[in-house]
Amino acid sequence: MILSKEQINRYLRHIIMPEISGAGQRKLLDAEVEVLSESAEVAAPLLYYLAAVGIGRINCVLADNQGQDVLFNNLMDLSSDIAITSDSKAPEKIMPGDIACRIIFGSEIYAVYNLDSESARGCPAIIAINRGWDGYIQVLQQREQMENILAELQTSKCDCISPNEMGSIFSTCLLGALTTIEVIKLLLNIGTSAYNPLSFDLWTMSFENQEKDIPAASLFFKSKGEADRCQCISPSSPEYLKESPQSLADRKALIVGTGGLGSPTAYALARAGIGTIGLVDYDIVDISNLNRQILHSTSRLGFLKVDSAEIFLRQLNPDVSIVKHNTDFNVDNAVEIISGYDVIIDGVDNFPARYLLNDACFLNHKPMIEAGVAGFEGMGMTIIPGHGMCYRCLFPQIPAPGTIPSCSETGVLGPVPGVMGFIEACEAAKLLTGQGMILTDSLLAFDALELSFEIFQNGKNEACPLCGLNPTIRELQNYQVKCDN
Repeated sequence: MILSKEQINRYLRHIIMPEISGAGQRKLLDAEVEVLSESAEVAAPLLYYLAAVGIGRINCVLADNQGQDVLFNNLMDLSSDIAITSDSKAPEKIMPGDIACRIIFGSEIYAVYNLDSESARGCPAIIAINRGWDGYIQVLQQREQMENILAELQTSKCDCISPNEMGSIFSTCLLGALTTIEVIKLLLNIGTSAYNPLSFDLWTMSFENQEKDIPAASLFFKSKGEADRCQCISPSSPEYLKESPQSLADRKALIVGTGGLGSPTAYALARAGIGTIGLVDYDIVDISNLNRQILHSTSRLGFLKVDSAEIFLRQLNPDVSIVKHNTDFNVDNAVEIISGYDVIIDGVDNFPARYLLNDACFLNHKPMIEAGVAGFEGMGMTIIPGHGMCYRCLFPQIPAPGTIPSCSETGVLGPVPGVMGFIEACEAAKLLTGQGMILTDSLLAFDALELSFEIFQNGKNEACPLCGLNPTIRELQNYQVKCDN
């Protein structure tokens, strides 16, 4: 059978990973979901990932539709196979089975005044809400569950948190990627759906899966005053960051790679108001990127990724300064590229670049935010030279060829790098502003199938070849191992 160019492109556009075959892709394209949210701005992270993975029909019910037209145009440009509307269907026209799931997405205040037990009628409902740095997600199948959650939220409601607070941006972004994962799992009947709720606090980087019979929302959304928040300062932040003005607008972050990890990282930091974003990438936008790389679009296929990313980010935040490094990150240019930035963020997709980045940051005293993904799993850590472990403390040497599956063999579920990229952005913002707790001497592991996070406490490895007691690596090395991607 000979496929047309359009059919080939459509297939390439929706390749996610080997575990999700053509039949799974077809289910996603045939599905309809309904999103209830307070505004286009709040719903945007969720909608970008729903569009990226190819959810065929998205019906939005937005309390505030300002910016809706621009957002919808961007979503259609990201995936021309989707249909997105903003008109709520009349109740009598909604038949059980028409909508695969309903999503209630936004702030706690929005949820309290807009949740209705009828939202759970005829299909599963996903509730994803935030209060500042805190977030909560649960899959509900019965009206009684919705009524219980609503009662809990009304009891614990707090009006003191501004929805524009920096923490709300990061928690909303993370919830967008997590919710998309739950939609995929529900539609394809894979993994364990979040019937037991997940709650998190990005200020302290704590995550908790709770029993569904526990009144999780009211227990989690405890009153947290801003005075208490201000007492929680990162003990490992470099002194030059602690003493300088605590404003993201004065800061410069370098993101090495503008793909699955770099896209959400840049998106969240631009939304949060960082002053300067540096982008390192030599690749061009390909149609196979669009199931996970939300900075890019169909109309920019063939563009340099740094140019495509700049167009998107300037539309998102006209005040952000974009510095483009259209080059491969290598041993000859690594030190020069990282020298002008306050923090370096790893968005690479291969081990040679990851080890080079770790070594360059350590030898040049640059904080580094690290993350990696494979399949349904992700990991992340924050590395500050002289304050705890580096990447080599856990993984001393680059894996030999053939000892781990290649990128093309494992694939990746699109929202998984979204989860890890948003966490990288949150870690970078906290470090740059001297707020919160960061993942130094810790490894965060994420399992999308179980919707679980686990943090492993580690420490500096005295035998580390880079930062140990007797280091053997004193200058940058040029690795030749390649990742087949």
